Amino acid sequence: MDFKIYRIFGDTNYDGKGEEVKQYLKDLDFFEAGQGLRYVINSDVEYERGVLVGSISEEFIPNSYEVNEDKSLGKLKGEPFERTIFAIDFNSRSFLLQNRRYAPKNLEPGRTLNRLTEILNDAFNTIFRAPFVPLPSLLPEGNEMFLRWFNVNKVTAIDVSNINQRGTLRENIYSEESFNQSFKKFWNEDDDSKLDVLRIRSKADGELNKNPIVLAAIHSPDVVIDKIKYYDSEEDKPITVERNKLDKFVVKDVARDEESATAFQQVINQVNENRRILRNIRSENGNEERN
Repeated sequence: MDFKIYRIFGDTNYDGKGEEVKQYLKDLDFFEAGQGLRYVINSDVEYERGVLVGSISEEFIPNSYEVNEDKSLGKLKGEPFERTIFAIDFNSRSFLLQNRRYAPKNLEPGRTLNRLTEILNDAFNTIFRAPFVPLPSLLPEGNEMFLRWFNVNKVTAIDVSNINQRGTLRENIYSEESFNQSFKKFWNEDDDSKLDVLRIRSKADGELNKNPIVLAAIHSPDVVIDKIKYYDSEEDKPITVERNKLDKFVVKDVARDEESATAFQQVINQVNENRRILRNIRSENGNEERN
């Protein structure tokens, strides 16, 4: 199960009021959606360790059929609901919305986001006296965030692309100047292999931080760092970050129709385990929180 990441705009102090938001959402009634349809925040909202997790169920007109006793086709009776899970991490000011593809014509991700935004805006205005404004996160254009991780952590794997447009390497790779000049000449002038993509992995006890090929690749002009795996000493575990997933939060081992209690607990656990990544997500208004 994966979630779209949004940044919550503002500098409101949310400390100590997560339980109030939880109770506010649990007490809400059904909302009218038009055409006799409804939607509702389900009552099994959870709040734990700074993370609130809930779900919205939206009624839809079925576009499938059932077979009657006389073997004729007929429209399914009743209007079923589709569930979408959402989460708020008050610590990193992140809003997570489950990525869903809805088959029913009257449901779509944008409509679900709008409904949740309206509901949560009322909750935030009531409890915090401040609006709830989710800002879409953007994939980073440069390598600044990846280089920051590279420079302060033990890196064991890295993927770099667009090396073929590397131009002139100016970064010193070796401590001795004579070696630097030779290596730069090889990298900038002598290598005609048209190297474009580089994927390097070290052994479990190794690291790539001083590898000259890696250093040349990541410091060459116009390159794109696509993926990095490093050991986080504070979290005491390896972390893998992929550029094309930085606007998504993946909750492992949870199916789309997982029981709510199991799914909610997994979301809470994995948000707490990966909060430092969430804090580095850039929103479309250009704001970014750093460690």
